[in-house]
This record gives sequence, C-alpha cells and structure tokens, in this order.
Amino acid sequence: MNKTESATKEIGNHLEVFFYRAPKKNHDAIAANLKKFVPWFERAGVRIDYFQFAESKLMEGMSMQGLDKALSAGEDEEVWVELQYYRDSRHRDDTFTKMMQDKSLEPLGNEFFGLITRGSSLVTGSFNRLR
Repeated sequence: MNKTESATKEIGNHLEVFFYRAPKKNHDAIAANLKKFVPWFERAGVRIDYFQFAESKLMEGMSMQGLDKALSAGEDEEVWVELQYYRDSRHRDDTFTKMMQDKSLEPLGNEFFGLITRGSSLVTGSFNRLR
C-alpha cells in the first residue's frame, strides 16, 4: 500500500453523515457556502465531500422509499448530503470542539443555516468502518 492509500484508509475509519434540504433557488448560494468550509476541514485532517441528490432508482419488488421522500423534500427543494471522514471518533470529537471554538466559522455557519429549508433540521449519523 502506498502512502496515499494508507492516508486515505486511515482517515476513513469514522464517517459523519449529514442530510439536509434546501430550496432549489438557493442552489448556487449553498454550493458556494459549502466550498468555503473545505479548507478548514482539510487543515483539520478531515476529508469532506458534498453531494446534491439526483434521483431515487427504486428496484421493483423491493420495499423501498426514495431518500427525497423519506426526508419529506418538497418539489421546490433539493436534498444534500455531506460526508466527513475522520481517523476515528476521537478525531471527530477534537475537530468538532475546534469548530465550535473557531469564531471565524460563525458567519459561514449562520449563512448555511439561513440557506437550508427553514424549520428543517439536519439528519445525521456516525458510522465506523467495518473491519
């Protein structure tokens, strides 16, 4: 395994996932806002990826529900997912503590919460890599 593969594997042992809804009219603004967080996370040794929901391909004969419906997304909303990759849960805890103490992130955070759907909350979960 080369150095890059080793670092990628190490940083991906713990995953934080966030789903949120945002009005379609805010697409460009939220995309720009999210990109501004990337350098901060990179300096903290965290890989971060953002995705906008494309569609649900439901398989016939399977009891399935599309993510957009599960999150009660309206016709005028987009669903976004944010993936944060950490070495382990301690790395996540340390990073969250630093984030809460970093006053330079407050304006970005306030802007973000002003762009997502009002009255909605982030749906989140923590995952550990299977060994």
